[in-house]
Formats: sequence, C-alpha cells, structure tokens
Amino acid sequence: MLTSVMLRQVISYLLILFSLFLLGQTQAASADVPFSKGLLFKLEQTGVPPSYLFGTIHSDEERVLDFPNEVELAFESSNTLYVEIDMDAANLLAAMTSMFLDDGRELVQVLGEPLYQQAVEAASTLGLPEVAIRHYKPWALAMMLSMPPAKSGQFMDLVLYQRAVGANKKVLGIETIREQLDLFDTLPEAEQVTFLRDTLNNLDQLPTIFQALLESYLKQDLGALLVINEQLLDEGDKQLNKKFQTLVVDDRNLRMVDRLLLPLNQGGLFIAVGALHLPGERGMLRLLEQQGYRVVRIY
Repeated sequence: MLTSVMLRQVISYLLILFSLFLLGQTQAASADVPFSKGLLFKLEQTGVPPSYLFGTIHSDEERVLDFPNEVELAFESSNTLYVEIDMDAANLLAAMTSMFLDDGRELVQVLGEPLYQQAVEAASTLGLPEVAIRHYKPWALAMMLSMPPAKSGQFMDLVLYQRAVGANKKVLGIETIREQLDLFDTLPEAEQVTFLRDTLNNLDQLPTIFQALLESYLKQDLGALLVINEQLLDEGDKQLNKKFQTLVVDDRNLRMVDRLLLPLNQGGLFIAVGALHLPGERGMLRLLEQQGYRVVRIY
C-alpha cells in the first residue's frame, strides 16, 4: 500500500514524466525555442498587480529546494498559490483508488507471465514484494518504477504548497485530480502495457537522464531540457508519443492558461507548474503573451 508521501510524489510526478518524454517533439534547436531560458517570469498587465509563473522540477535535492531570492520575493509578495492540482486528502484518496485494477483481474493477466516477471524483478529493487504490485494498473506501476529515488520526500511543489498553507495564502489547483488521472486511466490497455514495457526496458538509463535534466534545470536552461527530450523521443513508441504530445502537453497548456485568465485579472498570483510547460510556441508563456500579458524573465 502506498504511503501518503508516495502518493504526493505520484500526483506531482504523473504529468511530469510524460512531459519529459513528450514535450518539444517538433522543436529543432533550443536557440529557436521561445522562452528557452529562465524559470521565473513576471506577468504584467496594465492596472493589475503582477503575477508570477514559476517552473518546477520533480526533485527533493537541496540545490533545488534552496529557492533563489527572486523566487522567495515573488512568492512572499503573492496572495494566492496556483499549483497543477490541489494536494489535499481527497485527491490522495482518488489517486490511490485509480492506481489499482478494479475488475477482478490481477496484473499478470494483463501483462502475461514474461513481462509480469520482469516487472516483479524491477519492483523488488525498490523494496516492493510481488504481492504489493499484484493489482496495479500497468500505467500506475510504470509511474512508480520511473520516479527518481526520494531522499526527504519534500518536493518543490509540495514545499510551496505547505508554505502557502502555513502562511494562510489561498491555494488552488488549476486542474482536477480526475482530469490528470484520466489521461492515464482512459488509455487503451495495450498502450498502458507499451508504456510499462518501455519503462522497464529503460530503467537503467533513468538515473543518467534525471541527472542531466536536473543540471539543465539548475542552469535555468529550458532549451536544454527540450534537447534532452528530443533524444528520448526516438527511443519510444512514436505513435504513442505523438498522441500524448497533444493530450498531455499541448491541450493541458491551453486548458491551464484558459483557467488562469480570470484570476490573473485580479493579480497577485504565484503559479507553479512543471518547467516544461513554460517554453515553446505552444508553451504557457507564449500563450499568455498572446493574451496580452507582458512576460518578463526574473530568474
């Protein structure tokens, strides 16, 4: 059974993993990508207090959690925190419920014996016995196996969430947990199995990938993240990648920006989303610019 800390990791990581593998599919070079540098941007509109859009990464490393002064000042000056989803108890329960098969079958019946045994062996390296994964859905197990090892469990989005609650700031989710989970739950089972198989076949590469992503993030180099991602695209199921480029990245960027427009008219927001939602022609920053906001890089 998942602990609440693990569930928070899953919630914050669900869309980040697909972003790593899917975002930037059509970008040719980082130099040509709009907003390829920076992690914190001020959103300015005449007559309205400024708001801020901050790109996060799923890491609990001290270097990541040591927020620069620019981020601290922007966070403190804002009265409302927007995160991708609200990390309350109800959402944790919804995440837990959605991760398990509910039709009477076990995972081995979905995967077949050879792939299931490969999954069991991989799970054992994380301290998960076979009985613990027996009823997982394929996508959920892929997520669990793909998460970088946690040290403190205090990931960026969770830290910001806890600080905002402690400071009595208003905290709101841009999307619902159901919207995020449905991106995976409504996947045809064959595609879920493909996702798990690709994950199992590339587990040995993940530490190197995550380290490269982390170093690029710390350099505020979103363009470099896209370049790393382009290299990953060639190794997976290209048809599945194309499908999720639209569902998980482009459509969500449009939805999040659309839902933020009304509260942005009041100003005073600190918006924290996965960093890979920021750059590019279809990224949130370009979409906000097209809505008339002046976008200024702060950090």
